[in-house]
Amino acid sequence: MVKKCNMLVVVCALLLSSCWRTATVTEPDIVPEPMFMVQKEGTYVLERQMSLAVSGVGQNSPTVKYIMKSLRHAHMRPSLVAVSEESDILLRINDTVNPELGEEGYLLEVRSDGVTLSANTEVGLFYAYQTLIQMLPPDVLKTTFKSVVLPECTVLDRPRFDWRGLHVNVSGSPMPVKTLKRVADVMATYKMNRLCIDGSRWNEDSLRWEVDSLAVYSPADAEELTGYAASLGITVLWDSLPPLAFSQAEGLARARHGEQLVLEDIEHWDLSCFQADPRYQPTAHEGVITLGRTYQFDPLPMGTNRHTAASVLGGQCRLLTDCVVDLGQTEYMLLPRLLAVAENLWTPGDKRSWKSFRKRVESQKERLSARGYGYCEGSFTPLFRATRVDDRTMNIAIETEVPNTYIFYTTDNSTPTRASAIYLGPVNLERGTHIKILPVYKDIVRDSVYEFVIR
Repeated sequence: MVKKCNMLVVVCALLLSSCWRTATVTEPDIVPEPMFMVQKEGTYVLERQMSLAVSGVGQNSPTVKYIMKSLRHAHMRPSLVAVSEESDILLRINDTVNPELGEEGYLLEVRSDGVTLSANTEVGLFYAYQTLIQMLPPDVLKTTFKSVVLPECTVLDRPRFDWRGLHVNVSGSPMPVKTLKRVADVMATYKMNRLCIDGSRWNEDSLRWEVDSLAVYSPADAEELTGYAASLGITVLWDSLPPLAFSQAEGLARARHGEQLVLEDIEHWDLSCFQADPRYQPTAHEGVITLGRTYQFDPLPMGTNRHTAASVLGGQCRLLTDCVVDLGQTEYMLLPRLLAVAENLWTPGDKRSWKSFRKRVESQKERLSARGYGYCEGSFTPLFRATRVDDRTMNIAIETEVPNTYIFYTTDNSTPTRASAIYLGPVNLERGTHIKILPVYKDIVRDSVYEFVIR
């Protein structure tokens, strides 16, 4: 009877494995966009049962442990092997420092004989892995793949700025440590490295941080969050520190020393504001800062002189918690705008492209959903571009921030419905035409009817 049961288990396992499919990745949608990436014509098949070798870093190091755990969450079955053996993935800390990579840069190579991640430091290796995991299918956390066919490629990458931060002010509504850790997880995914927490005050009597005389963070809480974030390459900075409680003081001193060099542009990077039409959004601060507007801000605009550029440590966005009621709304306010901030702080200015980013964000939404993160779909307010054809006619192009949005419209002053004409591309309209637009996304009406008169 036992033998029959064992045979049944084996047969079921074989049948199940035969149902798993192979995914082929043709064009990775990586955020932030790497500094340099070139694809070749070859491929490498990464099997579910894979082997990893490490060089220059211990098998029990935090980074290697993180990578092994992450791969298991992606339904992979990694095993560690000696560096002298053949392996699917090689994780390597360089014996000799590669000056092109600096402290946080990395080199990722997918060749016909395997994948190599190399860096000068563990944090660089950690970021190399974040890029690799984004090369896997977006639904890899929900779907078990027999194997993944990766394109042969070389990625050479390093950050544009040292300081890539999120500033959370908890004075309005204290944010639980559990939520802050989940925020740190998504920050690390997109290579952000500073989490600044303020709005609380250290009370010598209660030995806790307080918000409006309510004790909310103990030294143990702070140590838990600080240690967890450090394992993700993130430095946590508190606005006030208890004496003798921490040795993250050097980090705080650096922050204070460079505070005038860290840019926080609230016109573009205040993630407390609405990110789409307020009539269709949860409660937020006044003002609308869409994903596109967030992406527009450049800490170093064209024409910045070298002296000023050299003095800029980096930048950070901010989230005020007085309108944030729970974890779901925290994620909704941050995502996907946090990705725009991350790309602007990591990717060189001449490599950034709104058109490319807009496309890559759609893939990232699927990844975020697979991890259980909530996010805003984006703004569906129509974006118009009018070009003169002649004295009486204008050529009108329409789009929204969100790709694949269906735009239904009328020009006879009637209210558009899904039975109205659908916008398929730029159209010529006479001046004075009254156009009304209805945006529909994923078969749902996403906004009110917009009206414009062609001038």
